[in-house]
Amino acid sequence: MTISANESTPDPSRILPVQPPYAAEAQAALARLPADWTPPFRLFTVLARDPDLLLRFLRGAPAYRPQAKLSLRQREVLLHRVTANCRCRYEWGMRAHFFSRQAGLSDDQLFSTVYGNAEDSCWQAEDERLLIRLADELHARCDIADGLWRALQAAFTEEAILEALMLAGYYRTVAYLANGLRLPPEPDICRPFPMTKNDTGAAA
Repeated sequence: MTISANESTPDPSRILPVQPPYAAEAQAALARLPADWTPPFRLFTVLARDPDLLLRFLRGAPAYRPQAKLSLRQREVLLHRVTANCRCRYEWGMRAHFFSRQAGLSDDQLFSTVYGNAEDSCWQAEDERLLIRLADELHARCDIADGLWRALQAAFTEEAILEALMLAGYYRTVAYLANGLRLPPEPDICRPFPMTKNDTGAAA
């Protein structure tokens, strides 16, 4: 495999991605990705330095299952908040680009996932408020208080709660990777965090 290098522009990543041709095992793993995720994102090409690790990472993803218990919108409310709490501009920006429109998230809701909370007026549905609270409690405590647990049980099946926990944990791992490796935004894909109200005078 060939390691990426550019003498004129230093690569900001702490670990450089590999360039094609990829090792056979890495190519097989990358072939599993959706067609619109090509060329492979930098997160994947950095992990492709260890093809077995890349494959295990992809196989462990709990998102995009045909049998998913959370709706696409519920998933994205949760994951936009999880990645924003981690200040993971890389993954939040990817999700905002690929899924925010599909999920029907408004500009105010996207702003709220980064700077707001579950009590913001843009959140009307109780299940969405609960998912934001879940993301916040897991981020702050790595636990769920009994009161929130009872509210989750009233709103979601136990299988959906398990899925939400798996999703939150997996994308915290993504945030560790993206932030720790200093991955730059994917060109023309990553949507930037909205500017704060202090910067713009209104939610951007």
